[in-house]
Amino acid sequence: MTPNELRAAILGVKRWSHADQRAPNKPLMMAYALAKYIQGHGQMFSYEDEVDRDVYLLLKRFGPSRKAYHPEYPFWRLFNDGIWRLDNAEECIPRSSNSDAKKSELIKHQVTGGFSDEAYELLRNDTQLATELLETILTESFPESIVPEITTQLGLEFTFKRVQKRDPNFRREVLNAYNGKCAICGFDARLNDDLFALEAAHIKWKQFNGPCTVNNGLALCAIHHKALDKGAITITPEMRVAVSDSVNGGGIVEQLICDFDSKQIQRPRQTKHLPLEAYFDWHGENVFR
Repeated sequence: MTPNELRAAILGVKRWSHADQRAPNKPLMMAYALAKYIQGHGQMFSYEDEVDRDVYLLLKRFGPSRKAYHPEYPFWRLFNDGIWRLDNAEECIPRSSNSDAKKSELIKHQVTGGFSDEAYELLRNDTQLATELLETILTESFPESIVPEITTQLGLEFTFKRVQKRDPNFRREVLNAYNGKCAICGFDARLNDDLFALEAAHIKWKQFNGPCTVNNGLALCAIHHKALDKGAITITPEMRVAVSDSVNGGGIVEQLICDFDSKQIQRPRQTKHLPLEAYFDWHGENVFR
């Protein structure tokens, strides 16, 4: 296996898909393993002692809101993509509904998993390759505002150097459409004539075919942009703010986040720039917590 073959295999990993719904289970499982390799971890990971706890936390923090989180799914299913190895898995009893092993079976048989022997040899001997693949996985699954949080959770402290491809007109057109003000709080600070801490947010993420068009954008201050990408808030099709029940904090959080619950956001100056309801629906279903 060559580095290019490994890149192609990782990019070709089959993910559960239904329309544009988010399913970051496999990307987060692979990112977890790559980050641990960068830090010197051995090839295999114990499901019981590592994955069940660590990947569960990643799914809970960075995946869509779910009643339950299942790190056992990507841990087991990556084997079918040809780049993952499982040890002690032969006697695991599958679920009644599919061929996946039950979580209890993974624990009972002390199953371990990790990248295949060929892949691991490449990654162990080339930290730069592991870093590049980690960057690719994260930037193709999450907006750039979230990626630093994930790498910190993974125990890494560095900034990826990849130049993100973006429409150079998107920020200018979105900020102009909203008259240079945060659509939620009206923030419009300038340093001379330069707007700062005001950003053009995608409602439907680029990673899930969200276009760089004004009707998929909102002018938001840095705080409300991050809150939108994290799912702390969403915008309803009626153009009102909805705050997640999971948001908590002191008085400043009340002022900056909670007090805007059910408040109407500022509309763009021209009707043709109104966000499309389908983008709000996607965000509400896939990001809002």
